[in-house]
Amino acid sequence: MVRPVTEEDTGLKELYSPEADVSATTIDVVAIHGLGAHPDDTWSKNGVNWLSDQEMLPAVMPEARILRYGYESAWFGPDAMRQRVSTVAKRLLLTLRRKRKDSPLRPLIFIAHCFGGLVVLQTLLDAKNDEDEWPGLFKLTIGLVFFGTPFRGAEGLKQSEILEAALQDYEPDQIQGDALQILQAGNEFLQELVDKFGKTRL
Repeated sequence: MVRPVTEEDTGLKELYSPEADVSATTIDVVAIHGLGAHPDDTWSKNGVNWLSDQEMLPAVMPEARILRYGYESAWFGPDAMRQRVSTVAKRLLLTLRRKRKDSPLRPLIFIAHCFGGLVVLQTLLDAKNDEDEWPGLFKLTIGLVFFGTPFRGAEGLKQSEILEAALQDYEPDQIQGDALQILQAGNEFLQELVDKFGKTRL
């Protein structure tokens, strides 16, 4: 069962940073979870979080500050999200600006799972389209890692069947079907988002 995302789980959380002084940190790694997932459990198995465990990502990138970004991701139930990709992306940009105010020129790598990958695309497009508001963020992004991001929709995902199953346990006003629409193959917003990003050059 997926652990619910609480208010304390949202936003940027630092999972690892070099023990030496701040100058030892040369890059920021930001991980973003998917729809219906928990921002910490997404990156964990058998109690081991590969973003923070000293023998995993920190061992490979000891000079990196590793963070994860959490947002309300449930699409059904009393805590169902009432926000779109664009909203999550805008909040991510604002949070990154605050977190990186002392190191605005530090390079970035994004790691994203499923819906989180679409949030990353929107975040970078917004940063590129308004460089005065988000100076350098697009150009400072030097790497992207995507896990299961449905750039052309999720094959085999039938929204009607998923919604029907959810309605057996929840009231209609507790289900945010809009959150699933972007994952549908042929979704206009999804196609436009991916096509626009494909025309950029990191």
